[in-house]
Amino acid sequence: MKTSLWQTFALHLDANRPGFARGPWFTMNAVLELDGALNPSALAAAFHELQRRHDVLRTEIVDQSQLIHPAPTAELELVDAVETHAEVPLAAPVRLRLAGNRLALHLHHMVADPVTLWTTLDELAALYSAQLTGAAVPPPAAQYADYTLNEAALVERQRGPASDWWQARLTDAKPCPQPPAQPAKPFAYRDQLLTPSELTAVNQRTLHQRSTPLVTLLAALAAGMTPYVGAGDTLVFATLFSKRDRPQWQRVLGPCIVPSVLAIPRDADIATVREAVVGCSRHARFPVLEADVPPRSPFFEYVPQQWPPGYHFGPVQASITAVAGPKDTGLADILGIRLRPTTTNALTGHFSGDGTDWTEPLVSQVCAGMRNHLVS
Repeated sequence: MKTSLWQTFALHLDANRPGFARGPWFTMNAVLELDGALNPSALAAAFHELQRRHDVLRTEIVDQSQLIHPAPTAELELVDAVETHAEVPLAAPVRLRLAGNRLALHLHHMVADPVTLWTTLDELAALYSAQLTGAAVPPPAAQYADYTLNEAALVERQRGPASDWWQARLTDAKPCPQPPAQPAKPFAYRDQLLTPSELTAVNQRTLHQRSTPLVTLLAALAAGMTPYVGAGDTLVFATLFSKRDRPQWQRVLGPCIVPSVLAIPRDADIATVREAVVGCSRHARFPVLEADVPPRSPFFEYVPQQWPPGYHFGPVQASITAVAGPKDTGLADILGIRLRPTTTNALTGHFSGDGTDWTEPLVSQVCAGMRNHLVS
């Protein structure tokens, strides 16, 4: 079967930066704290059954295809300690490690998104409990192959209307946000953008405006960038949209995300930005041609705090202590801005770039302008 839109996009990234997406650090990771001891044999059996039930956990990306192995490719690992990140080979895209009262799950990002991480843990807990009690666990509602085929059909069906929409949206887009070339060193750092009280106030204002955090933050980012970009009435960002937009996709394991762009009018009010985001999301499945998008458009992503309260492995309660996406391997590209709330309700950001246009000092100025827009 051909790769999904997300997998095809990741392969494109890897072609430009070898090892970025195919490498073993391109992973989704979670570490759980257990309030009791798990039965290793029951956990190993549950892990085996989990892989048997879900083709995507036995999927290897070969060339431009998804190759499904007939049998599980991974075994439970009993180790002395677990870390947040662990290498996961693309040929066996899932690892489960148990060290005393800590359990770690690692999924290759080519076959997983954040929802996959939580749903996998939820089903693993249910299968472990079933090993102890003999209870039946309902079969999966769908496989990732079903999602991939549906996605391909939607792309073909929406190709005409989506192409017309994107052409109208991007016709006047300029190669911006792009400041003058200022070659500098690559950078990657994390910083707090809003304190807990400030984020609470922003969220309340967002509700009052009948908007979403993504729209509010995107409008603030556009305001923060405006002093440093050239002429043009549209700012274009690369992004990812979640597309679990059917009941059967809500719990399917696999990356139900679509790479797309956000075309945002400059100096727009919240209602206009919201309308633009809705339109971009609606037509996101149509692959926008690179020729239509200004070169080196920055990447922007807002990830809401979605940590579940915990899981029950039979009588043992498991709580999440650490979560992480792909490890920073130093392969910085363009400008990347990823924002997410912490467990203490502060808003933090991960900022990275190759320094060829958006330098670290300039990004700091953009963040200051963004913050001022949010708290004013």
